[in-house]
Amino acid sequence: MKKCRFIEGLNTAFLFKVGLYKYHHGSAQNSMYIWKIDPKANETEIVNKNHEIRTKLKAQLKVFHTRAMKKELIDNFELHVGKCEKSRLRHIISDLLGDFSAPENSASRNVDERVDLMVELGDPEFISDLRHLNGGLTNKFDTFWSYAQKYFESTVNENVLAVDERRHDTIQHLAQAISIQQWLRLQFWPRNPTYLSSLKYTGKLDAKFMVQSRQLRSNHIDNHYASALFRYLKELAIMFKDYSWLVFMDDKHRCKIGEPGYPVAAVERGKQVIVSYNKSFVGADHDFTKCGIIPSVIMFYDIPESIEDSFYQGKVYVGLKDPIFQPSSPIRHNSELYNLLVNDEQQNPFLFIYTDGGPDHRVNYLRVQLSLIALFVTLDLDLLVAVRTPPGHSWKNPVECIMSILNLGLQCIGLMRAEMNEGYEEIMKYCNSMEDIRNKAEEEPQLKEQLLNSLHPTIELMENLIRRLELKEEPFGIFKAASDEEITTLWNSLLLIDNSLIMEDNSKKSIQNKSEFLEFYNHCCKSQHYFFKIKKCGLLNCHICKPVRCNSETWLKVHSFADPIPTTDGKKYKSFEELYDQKTTEEYRSSLSETKKSNNEMGFKSSAQNCKNVGTLIQCEECDK
Repeated sequence: MKKCRFIEGLNTAFLFKVGLYKYHHGSAQNSMYIWKIDPKANETEIVNKNHEIRTKLKAQLKVFHTRAMKKELIDNFELHVGKCEKSRLRHIISDLLGDFSAPENSASRNVDERVDLMVELGDPEFISDLRHLNGGLTNKFDTFWSYAQKYFESTVNENVLAVDERRHDTIQHLAQAISIQQWLRLQFWPRNPTYLSSLKYTGKLDAKFMVQSRQLRSNHIDNHYASALFRYLKELAIMFKDYSWLVFMDDKHRCKIGEPGYPVAAVERGKQVIVSYNKSFVGADHDFTKCGIIPSVIMFYDIPESIEDSFYQGKVYVGLKDPIFQPSSPIRHNSELYNLLVNDEQQNPFLFIYTDGGPDHRVNYLRVQLSLIALFVTLDLDLLVAVRTPPGHSWKNPVECIMSILNLGLQCIGLMRAEMNEGYEEIMKYCNSMEDIRNKAEEEPQLKEQLLNSLHPTIELMENLIRRLELKEEPFGIFKAASDEEITTLWNSLLLIDNSLIMEDNSKKSIQNKSEFLEFYNHCCKSQHYFFKIKKCGLLNCHICKPVRCNSETWLKVHSFADPIPTTDGKKYKSFEELYDQKTTEEYRSSLSETKKSNNEMGFKSSAQNCKNVGTLIQCEECDK
């Protein structure tokens, strides 16, 4: 502002008369020239003298063009002549138009100097762009990148690689230390592919730097302990690679099914969704539906040669079930797993299972153990080991990675069931929960069949979408939900152990008098907090378990599945090789050694008002919450 006022007052700043010449290049006022006017000269002499001065000044002034002006000239030139190097076009503009604008950056300045040298030497073949001399990408580091990729694929199942955003803490945690040197960082995927900087990334490593934002932060004292068990399970599968199945199992979140003519988006609500071929509807914008579909995922992993190799490859199977009349249960899950295993060409004697800690897979529950024993007996396995994740850490199950692929397949589709007979639709109108529908099905036995038939077209639509999905060029497979007859058949295999068992036996109290079953349980089974093992003894004259199927040389290498034991410094657990042939206990499980609270401690300060408002207080025995 001071400069502007100073320029405006130049005409009145002198005691004598002056001439003023202003030169503008671009939109800015850059140069000003002042000279004294002879007070004795007449008007004609003054005009002639001013014109002479302006002419001399114009010859001495440098010309500057804006970027927009130069871009317009370059575009017009290429439009008429064709593509040309930008550096040569900049030299033409500077030479012909007398443009003295400074280069945009240091790189452009270096290139412009090289072009000027080419023109001065008069050699049009002089190299102005050396990039065409590059011999292409080198394969010198291909071995390193392949091992780095295996590391990320295996580590992402064990730890979260993203920075942990802790909203109420001053410390941020990065689970794995990663070099940030420029040449290594650019091998990852860009954080945002829409940014111009993403062009510099090669994408050789399927990982990217991001901050993990989460609202609920769950931690468990047995996290390290359970991770060691998972590693032991993988190393055991590698040891018996040619004789083993490695299976990961989990259920996806419930997909909502709308009523006839009222589709609901399968994954997200409030969007236009496709419900059939050549027809579209608008998805309902609420989440309350009477029916649903639960996708169950079973993955048979290709066991690698080494623990350092990737475990994230194999065959994925997805089954779609009605949660009303086909609810998830341990015996149903293992019946569906049996149907897949019995049709496998390679009938392996060893089975290793890894699941989350939900009620259908919690291996220290008797009902889960009974279903695993039934699977063990029916398949005539020699060894079965089932391991689970700690509470709140179901993300450690590698099959959780499949859920994101399923979400992609279920995006932008709407789900609704077909219409039943008018009488059954009238019954469904007054049912507001799954329990109401089950109670009505007891009064009207045909309601179950009618409802399952109305869901059949929806299930077929979802199955067609799932078959298009793939994991590393391996297409997904489909399995049907286990029928009541298949579940009963699998359960009846337990009668070979003890014919007094019934399906209602799901607690330790109910089997106290089952002597034959307890004899088998104590002889072949090992139940720990995070894993359950069933193993034949291998004796030919044993009256409790059958003879082993694998050869004697392999069976001699089979030992007990070890519990983790910490090293002498207590910072980590011993390796699988150190513990494999040893008898261990879970005495080093962290939650086992934790001080237990008294039974009468409620976890909050009680008062008369609290006791009045609180009807029932449930306290978890494991986490004391």
